[in-house]
Amino acid sequence: MSEPANDAGGARVAGRLSADYMLRSLKMLGELSDGELLSALISLAIVQANVAHLEQDGGFRELDEPPPDESRRPISILAIANSLGLPYETTRRHVEKMIAAGQCVRVRGGVIVPTVALTTPRHREFVLANLANLRRLYRSL
Repeated sequence: MSEPANDAGGARVAGRLSADYMLRSLKMLGELSDGELLSALISLAIVQANVAHLEQDGGFRELDEPPPDESRRPISILAIANSLGLPYETTRRHVEKMIAAGQCVRVRGGVIVPTVALTTPRHREFVLANLANLRRLYRSL
């Protein structure tokens, strides 16, 4: 059994390393979304909601390509707001900006982030940078 002092020290190191990882991730998200960090978080919430059923079902696991639009399940703006603990109106405004910019589309039942928005060179760079960031965390731990 580990000594309590060792557990506390390990927890502090893990906390510091995970905080570093999160801060690097948030910085990258901010850059990807031209400084609109809240829009980036809302976009992530939409993407996760759109494909959560695929992961639960053991479905689409292709790493090189995101799932096609017809496989995505839409999410309502209210559900996004609730999942993030944000006011509905704030979430709606950000989603409307994302729709106008082509980063999100309204479909029957809510919104999705379309495949075309996830396959840009800029998004690909973000995915690779995030992978490097995750590997850095894993090695450090």
